[in-house]
Amino acid sequence: MAGFLRAAAAVITEMGYERATMSAIAAHAHSCIGSLYQFFPNKRSVVEALRAQYINEIEQSWTALGRRAPILSAEDLACRLVDLQIDITKNHPALLALLDVPPSSHTRAGRELIRARIADVLMAHKPRMSRAVAVRVASVVLQVSKGLLTLYAQTKADEKMAIIDEFKSVVSGYLVPKLTF
Repeated sequence: MAGFLRAAAAVITEMGYERATMSAIAAHAHSCIGSLYQFFPNKRSVVEALRAQYINEIEQSWTALGRRAPILSAEDLACRLVDLQIDITKNHPALLALLDVPPSSHTRAGRELIRARIADVLMAHKPRMSRAVAVRVASVVLQVSKGLLTLYAQTKADEKMAIIDEFKSVVSGYLVPKLTF
């Protein structure tokens, strides 16, 4: 199954979700389509398994940032939030192609988990922040990040650093006042 998920990630990264097919995933895995269907009944189920795998790995990154959050300035934390998201997309490039795939109940659960981890990071930095405020701010950060990561994915390689700088400006502009009041 892990081989099929690696193949799916490669195919989706190269072709995009819409153009990726079960046949292409099986071929990339050097397997027959019947073997792929034994594990996954359709492309959507492959994507959900891939997302679940990524969420587990990503959660560890957010937890690590949460441990460092108390010693960072608000500006540094905002920049680290952006850097972490860029690192995640570099380590899991298929995620950028999956941003536009309609969410399922599993996707929503994954987003809720990431929202909770972002809120944890914010509260680790600013322990006086209520959970409700942290979740609200994390929701905004998550939504803004989705838009900015989509823009990053569509940007030519020679402009990506400039987009990252813009991403940091947006997130810092929003978060710094929230974390320093």
